[in-house]
Amino acid sequence: MSTGSSARRTEVTNAKVRIKAFPPSIDERYANQLWDQIKSAIIEIQKKNNSCLSFEELYRNAYTLILQKHGERLYAGTEAVVREHMIKIRDSIVENLNNKFLTYLNSCWKDHQTAMGMIRDILMYMDRVYVGPHNLDGVYKMGMTVFCDLVVRYPIIREHLQKTLLDMVRRERRGEVISRSQIRDACQMFVQLGAGSLRVYLEDFEQPFLEQSREFYRTESENFLAENTSASLYIKKVEQRIEEEVRRAHHHLDPSTEPKIVVVLEEELISRHMETIVGMEDSGLTYMLTHDHFSDIAAMYGVLSRVEEGPKIMSNYISLYLREQGRNTVRDTGSSTPQQHIQDLLQLRDRANELLTRALNNQTIFRNQINSDFEYFVNLNPRSPEFLSLFIDEKLKRGTKGMADQDVDAIFDKCIVLFRYLQEKDLFEGYYKKHLAKRLLLSKSQSDDQEKIMISKLMAECGAVYTSKLEGMFKDMAVSKTLMDEFNAVLSSGNRNLNLDLCVRVLTTGLWPTQATNSNEALPEEADTAFKVYKNFYLSKHNGRKINLQTNMGYAELSAVFYGRPNADINTPQISSVTDSHIHSFLIHGSSSSNQVTSQSSQQTPISGLPGSPGAPKTLDPPNLISTSSRPNVRKYFLQVSTYQMIILMKFNRRNRYSFIELASETNIPERELKRSLMALALGRCSQRILCKEPKTRDIESTDVFYVNDLFVSKHIKVRIKVINSPRLVLITLTLNIT
Repeated sequence: MSTGSSARRTEVTNAKVRIKAFPPSIDERYANQLWDQIKSAIIEIQKKNNSCLSFEELYRNAYTLILQKHGERLYAGTEAVVREHMIKIRDSIVENLNNKFLTYLNSCWKDHQTAMGMIRDILMYMDRVYVGPHNLDGVYKMGMTVFCDLVVRYPIIREHLQKTLLDMVRRERRGEVISRSQIRDACQMFVQLGAGSLRVYLEDFEQPFLEQSREFYRTESENFLAENTSASLYIKKVEQRIEEEVRRAHHHLDPSTEPKIVVVLEEELISRHMETIVGMEDSGLTYMLTHDHFSDIAAMYGVLSRVEEGPKIMSNYISLYLREQGRNTVRDTGSSTPQQHIQDLLQLRDRANELLTRALNNQTIFRNQINSDFEYFVNLNPRSPEFLSLFIDEKLKRGTKGMADQDVDAIFDKCIVLFRYLQEKDLFEGYYKKHLAKRLLLSKSQSDDQEKIMISKLMAECGAVYTSKLEGMFKDMAVSKTLMDEFNAVLSSGNRNLNLDLCVRVLTTGLWPTQATNSNEALPEEADTAFKVYKNFYLSKHNGRKINLQTNMGYAELSAVFYGRPNADINTPQISSVTDSHIHSFLIHGSSSSNQVTSQSSQQTPISGLPGSPGAPKTLDPPNLISTSSRPNVRKYFLQVSTYQMIILMKFNRRNRYSFIELASETNIPERELKRSLMALALGRCSQRILCKEPKTRDIESTDVFYVNDLFVSKHIKVRIKVINSPRLVLITLTLNIT
């Protein structure tokens, strides 16, 4: 133990303690000598004679000066040498203002950068130890500042530099070829002189550049518009100029300048003239819209969308154009069918859609304006709800035959678009119910699936309540078919023959667009018997209900025989004034009428019938038709008529002539409906005039007399007699009669 302790003491005793000595202070003479060496080296570096210099020795000299508290002398002396050299450089640049000025300036700048880099390396210790605590710029930054103050911002050089650069830009804008690299080098110099700030670049180049650009493009745009009246050409010119300036800014200028020069172009080329451009009479937006120049409109939108008010101005002009087109379409309603009127609106909407997608990028401002415009002029025509319903009615009856499902769906979608514009959607519902009822009751609908698709689209727009009655009408048709199948089965099982085809539709009160009435018209015996049989059948299944025949909704098919003009009177009735007529044969071939069922809870269900329905008894040939072989002039037709018309025509199986008063008395048909029916039979189309009247006037009076038209001829075996809506007879009411 004692031995180990002695060894440790020996180690401590023998250890050497080293204390760092203070550097010996240098006298003023030696300090001047060191500075002179550094100064001489800086001058040689500026002269590009640096190959023989020892940068390590120079670094030690600077290190010694800083260490010996001579930092101020070193920094101030270096700055003085740099400034002295810059004055010489400035004078040489001034001498070369007119001799490759930019090239020479850029060469001096590059040399100065290189020299300051070397000087910074020599004085690196000063930058690290002395500059920061004394709030001074680093050596390199100080050199940049001196170059900026004494050279670049020297008034003569500064003015000439700005003028030269801006002149080069001006000449390039006019199509001349310039040295783009010189502009790029100058701009980079401005940026680097800012030493992390764009102040020099902004003040010495960008600001005058933007001012000159504004003046240049203001003058150019005014001159161009004074010499040209083409909006498309101007738009192309603007696009070209913007592209050029963006390219110039990207390649030659600082990136921060690009958005600023674009703003100048937008203000001078677009904002100042956009009203003029859009409103040009023979080339502006209205002209483009008229001729469907969508590519030009897209180009105009691409340019005007750069400024805040551009799209709004375009939207206003588009609105004026669309409203004018819409008003023209509405004004032409009198010379076109309702279907054509809606088709014209759909075509205009298709054009608007094409405009929106192809030219306007489907922007909300235009889409909303177009919708507003269509709502405006669609509702200028108070009959638009009716016309749209008629258009859909036409398509569902026969307008979609042979079309693919997707094409049919596209048509319905377009109709829904117009439907959205209708302000009177309840009025449309009334017309749609009326037309749907006719399609269902007359079996005119081409496809139940298409009907349901259209209703589903209406439901999606307005909700289930809006379409509940329409769906109820379809349900009634399904129930009616089931009842008719059961009724025919009962007739077959009982070997009962009605001698006519009967088809009855049970309609729920409140769903169908007609008011239930208590009919007391005098039906022909055959029809009256058939309906009594059905009535008993129905009441046996629905105890407590009431059934009322709705003759205003029914239709029938009659077998009619016309004998021509005979040579002698046969079966001449006791009317002295008749000398040339026959008792004619009008027999019920198929019958269709409407009935109404009332339950004990006072809920009523109208019933409507149709001829020739599936499952009805086989049609019997009229038993008492005269053989056509014995009389060559005999013509046989099947007349498709309303129930009222059936009642009237069947009367002429008894007599040749009836006065209006007699028909009214014997048929009990309401006067208005009687006149409408007689107008169709006697004053309708020539190909449908089954009756003649005396006197031959265009009005029906109570004293008029009617008789069968012996000369009636038709190219068709089946003749449909349409009911005429005379302006003198149609009531102004929202309750529409099915005819």
